[in-house]
Amino acid sequence: MTATNPCVVDSTWVLTGDGARRVKDLVGIPFTAVLDGKPYGTLSNGFVRTGTEDVVKLRTSEGHEVRLTAGHKVLTYIPKTSRYAKDAREEWVAAGDLGPGTLVRLSDNLGASWAGRGTEGQGYVLGNLVGDGTFHTYGGYGAVAFWDTDPGFESVRDYLYEQVVKLGARSDFKGWHRVSQSDQYRLKTTGIRDLAATFGIAQGRKTVTPEVERASSGFYRGFLRGLFDADGHIEGASTAGGVSIRLTSIDLPALQAVQRMLARLGVRSAIRNLKDEQVHDWGERGGEYLSQRSYRLIIAGANASRHMQVVGFLNSAKTRKWEALTSHMRRGFYKKPYTASVECVEPDGREDVYDVTVADVHAFDGNGIVLHTC
Repeated sequence: MTATNPCVVDSTWVLTGDGARRVKDLVGIPFTAVLDGKPYGTLSNGFVRTGTEDVVKLRTSEGHEVRLTAGHKVLTYIPKTSRYAKDAREEWVAAGDLGPGTLVRLSDNLGASWAGRGTEGQGYVLGNLVGDGTFHTYGGYGAVAFWDTDPGFESVRDYLYEQVVKLGARSDFKGWHRVSQSDQYRLKTTGIRDLAATFGIAQGRKTVTPEVERASSGFYRGFLRGLFDADGHIEGASTAGGVSIRLTSIDLPALQAVQRMLARLGVRSAIRNLKDEQVHDWGERGGEYLSQRSYRLIIAGANASRHMQVVGFLNSAKTRKWEALTSHMRRGFYKKPYTASVECVEPDGREDVYDVTVADVHAFDGNGIVLHTC
């Protein structure tokens, strides 16, 4: 390995006392770094450009990614070899020296909170919009939705109505209306559209945007709750493989953003490939069609319990299912180290890179992974 200055690219997300910010937003600006939920000041004047370097992409089996120079040190976790061995330990290793299967430490931010744009209620409205809602070209409306065939929908319906009315409604606002020949009901207003626009969400861009990632921790909780109420579900049993909370999507970047948002609230998750892109036969109708690749975000074990504590469901049926599956567990969930497993480290171009000096810990949360600083 040829070592270079320990630096990251400017698109890297860093958790600060003001919430999530990209390195490009912190160049020349002092900030408070948050690592393992604790605040640390910067000794340097924010991030500093250190040059143009070859970079590598570190990718974990759980879906975490970060782009950095090969010489940048990453905190690794070395477990005990047996029950009789000495305690597990942590060790700094250059990214270029990480091999498949190496465990890297993730920042455990349980309990972290920060101020910023957006309320919890606004977050819930936009989480539902991204999950189940839509935009109406005619009239310029944004619409949130629920299905009356989904058990537990009543609390979702009532909360959405309450929050949408707070956004402002015209005198002819008629509330919920049923979609023709469907079990779906929608609530449409220009207020939803305008709120979405302030967070970069619009027709053709109904996804988890950088503006959403920069929002307050209260907005995070609402947004994630709205998204999981719309598209999330609970699987498993405490006696066979464990209970997990899952979210499925064809939008991998959106799932990766959700994974980063969850991690900033102290909830670890993994992203798995669910279904590859496939060509299907229409049968008697003739011709073929292509189904897109899909992915699943999985929150399991103690992290699923954390999710219920800090995010949870508003949908009462999903909450009852969780309680039914876990209420008889006497010892709770087995706690695992807050780590991810390296899948690969591979060359990924050449670009401007940046570094920072953080007081005391000399490390920061980079896309959820614990990275060393200058």
